Amino acid sequence: MMEQVIRKLEKLDIRLIIGGMAVILAFLAFEGWILVLRKPFAQYQQVLSSHQVLASSLDEKADQSGELTRLATELRQLADRLSGELRLPSADDKMVASLMEALDASAIKHRVNLSGVTPMERRMVSVFEELSFEVGASGAYLPLCDWILGFGEALGGSATITDFSMKSLDEGRRVQLTLKLALYRPQRSEEKK
Repeated sequence: MMEQVIRKLEKLDIRLIIGGMAVILAFLAFEGWILVLRKPFAQYQQVLSSHQVLASSLDEKADQSGELTRLATELRQLADRLSGELRLPSADDKMVASLMEALDASAIKHRVNLSGVTPMERRMVSVFEELSFEVGASGAYLPLCDWILGFGEALGGSATITDFSMKSLDEGRRVQLTLKLALYRPQRSEEKK
C-alpha cells in the first residue's frame, strides 16, 4: 500500500505538494499561536494597559498637586484681600483716615481738587460690611475721569462707585463731581454673632 501512495505522489505536480505543505505549516503555526502564544500575549496586553492606566493616574495626581498649590496661593491672596490687608486698615477711624489719604494722594497725582469725604450709612451685604462715603471733587473733565479710573490702583479692588453726578462749572472749563464710594470688608466676628 505504501508503494501505491508513493506512485500516486510521484504523479502529482510538485507545486501542489508544496502548496499542501504550506497549508499544513500555516495550520500548525496558527494552532501553535492559539495554544502557546495567545495566553502570554493577552497577559502582556493586560500588563501594558495596566501600566498606561497607572501612568495616567500618576500624571493626574501630579497635575492635581500643582493645581492644589495654585489654589492655595489664590486662596491666600483672597484671604489677604478680604481681611483688609490691601491698603485699608480694619479699625474704622484708621480706615477713614487711610481712605482720605489715598484719595487725596490720587487727586494730587491727577490734578483734581478733592472737596470732601463724608462717611455715610453702613450695611451688611451677604458676609461683607459695606462702608459708604460721599466724595466731592472738581477739576477738568479728563483728569477727573482718569482719577475715577485710577480708584482700583489707589484704593484696591474692594472699592466700588455706586452713584455719581457731574455738573459743569465756569462755562464748561471745570466740572463738579459728586460720587458715592462703597468699600467692602469681611464682616467682623463680633458682628456675626
